[in-house]
Amino acid sequence: MFADVKGPSFIFWPVGCGDSTTIVVGETELMQIDLNDKVMAEEDDNEHIPLVDELVAKLPQRDGKPYLSCFVLTHPDQDHCRGFEDLLKRVVIGELWHSPHIFREYEDEKVLCKDAEVFREEARRRATKTIKAGGDPGAGNRVRVIGYSSLFQPGERYHNLPEEFRTRPGAEITILDGADVSDRFHAFIHGPFKEGEADARNETSVAMRVIIGNQDHPMYGLFLGDVSYPTLMQIFEQTHAHNNDAMLNWNVLLAPHHCSKKVMYEDNVLQQDALDELQAPQLDIGYIVASSPEFPASNSSGDNPPHVKARNRYEEIVNTAFLCTGEYSTPENLRPIIFSVNEDGVFLDGDDYEVSDSARKTLAAAVEAARGRAAPPTAKVGFGHE
Repeated sequence: MFADVKGPSFIFWPVGCGDSTTIVVGETELMQIDLNDKVMAEEDDNEHIPLVDELVAKLPQRDGKPYLSCFVLTHPDQDHCRGFEDLLKRVVIGELWHSPHIFREYEDEKVLCKDAEVFREEARRRATKTIKAGGDPGAGNRVRVIGYSSLFQPGERYHNLPEEFRTRPGAEITILDGADVSDRFHAFIHGPFKEGEADARNETSVAMRVIIGNQDHPMYGLFLGDVSYPTLMQIFEQTHAHNNDAMLNWNVLLAPHHCSKKVMYEDNVLQQDALDELQAPQLDIGYIVASSPEFPASNSSGDNPPHVKARNRYEEIVNTAFLCTGEYSTPENLRPIIFSVNEDGVFLDGDDYEVSDSARKTLAAAVEAARGRAAPPTAKVGFGHE
């Protein structure tokens, strides 16, 4: 079991404005959704946890190496894959999940960050190996391609990928890294869509609902990537049209796009139907998490997320609590937000979480280096960047 959790858990890491979620399924089964290993010590103090160091220190071991059952990339913006190259070098990853759609669209343009390029090449390597094997290529080589049938047509890269490694939106997944885990894990894929509103990079995010725990004591998480209002509504409309409303239920909702107002506002006008749709499947115990820095007192026009007005709307609909990773973790008390489930139900965990020594040393070195800089680092906002 991942260190410092008390059972099946969702772990939301403080990584600035980006997504990094670890799902503890069982004793040896862990899934990582996105990665933003961001030790951006722009100030003397820093609430971020160097995530690759932390995973290396606390993942279960297999054959003497840290082992991660599955890595899911929702989409290849840098704040969702920063540090993947380092992770791949230091950790054995049993399986990758991704949608190639966005990679295909940008194939001829030099817009991917280095970590996204490394992910793309690793996913292609695994797909080629799987096609040549004509079946399961084994741990460390598995890949799951999420998308519509056009990806698998003759002439396409994934044409001969075995059916067991293809997943279309509207499908369920209960196999993790080659093992049947249906008694403790269930994922329902909500997106990306084949066509329609989902044509911009954030709108091609892998969106899914995940259940962990067991039949008597489950915990439900809804992970929608960086979608905005039109695609969010398309998810709900498609789900209703196919009588899959139960696949939206959630105890924990990761606020899309780091608590962006674009989830429920268009042209600064509140879209109440988005809030209604998000609230309706919320279970009695309901938490909303913003994976973002501390919220400002107010936002100016054009500010990137997190947006205070989005937070205000979420706080109006949440049953239990709204939490922000960059506020929950502080320089004095570094910690992720952890939700666990046991025979007593779903609960907020992690008060006694201890960050590994290696992660603390990495952070201390970054802070020290930052103190010697004349100006804080900057990064262009856009595809492959924050």
